[in-house]
Amino acid sequence: MHRQTSKRSTEQRTAKNETTGVDRLYKRTGARRISYWYKFPDGRSQTLATAPLGDRHMIAVAERTAKRQALDIQAGQIISGSVAEMIERFRDEVDPMHYRDQSREGKQVRKGQYERLTRFFGRMAPLSLETIHGYQYLEQRARAGAPAGANKDMALMTTICNYAIRWGLVKANPFVGMMQNKTEKDVRVVERGQVVRFYLWSLKQEQSYRTMGLAAMFCYLTGFRAAEIRPFHMSGLIDAGVRVENAKRRKGERAVYKLREWSLRLRVVVERAKRDRKVASLFLFPNRTGQPYSKSGWSSVWQDAMYSYIGAFDPEIATEYQAKKMHEAAQRIANRINRPMRGAMELMITEHGEYFALSDIRPTAITAKLDQRDDDAYDFAAHANPSTTHRHYDRRKVKIAKATE
Repeated sequence: MHRQTSKRSTEQRTAKNETTGVDRLYKRTGARRISYWYKFPDGRSQTLATAPLGDRHMIAVAERTAKRQALDIQAGQIISGSVAEMIERFRDEVDPMHYRDQSREGKQVRKGQYERLTRFFGRMAPLSLETIHGYQYLEQRARAGAPAGANKDMALMTTICNYAIRWGLVKANPFVGMMQNKTEKDVRVVERGQVVRFYLWSLKQEQSYRTMGLAAMFCYLTGFRAAEIRPFHMSGLIDAGVRVENAKRRKGERAVYKLREWSLRLRVVVERAKRDRKVASLFLFPNRTGQPYSKSGWSSVWQDAMYSYIGAFDPEIATEYQAKKMHEAAQRIANRINRPMRGAMELMITEHGEYFALSDIRPTAITAKLDQRDDDAYDFAAHANPSTTHRHYDRRKVKIAKATE
């Protein structure tokens, strides 16, 4: 009988091993994957990282990860020459498991944060980090006009330092308990009538604008978040009502579902959203290809819809819309000839009294439930802590109560 040779053993014999510049760490190029493996003095070997053949990004990440782990094995401790390497390690090893949001938009936001933190802290030694450096970062970003963004960046840096303690890079987290930049909250109060007027206007418009209006009314009736509405799947329409998984939860937390029982108005909005589509789709508010909108795609169509809606009764906004389209056309031409235009056009529409974003509607819906004193107001908001509902979503101008006697 012929002994069968496994696919794995065949790949191992035909694979090519290369040195990596780190003692005892080797790179093996197989038929489908590239592996980085470490050879111990006693003859044992261990694969430290792998990546698909041809994927340059994943290969680079695997190489960095393997080299760090090889140095850890040899020294018996974590070796890092700079904060930049510390941030890089968190990005490569921790980020994919730590953050629930692994969408393209979510990764892009965190990529910007990593780059800003690396530019400021990158050349420092981890043990030299002090609280004063955190305050210097907050001040620098505040002067650049991004005080709230600086707070978010430092929150990420605090998390990175927590892991750095575990890795033995720092003895204590220097950024715990810092005073954040003070920011003025731009709270836009939207009335129910504004949502209804936009909704009724949208019903007579083209498909994309009609979708925006239907989503706005759907948001008011359900109180769902924008991130839950944009990708809303048709499977969420069940006999009991409209059901969605809560989009705002930490990675590892159990899923919480929100159910809105059917009302006559909710049924009408849903039926209108399902009707007269140009393409079949599994999503309630699809784009022209039948897929859910990306965050940036939705924002673009929403703003154009608002320009058309408000421009219909405000000539200044209509003129601004024309200027905006001309500016964007010029920008596209400049990009094609590799001479991008600098500076963005200042827009007035967001300051208009009739303007609102999809994210502004949820507080309006929650406020309506509180104002009506509905006993399910807190379940409607679906916050783990009721104080969050009052602190961030209660827009009541007058709070009515009965006399004590």
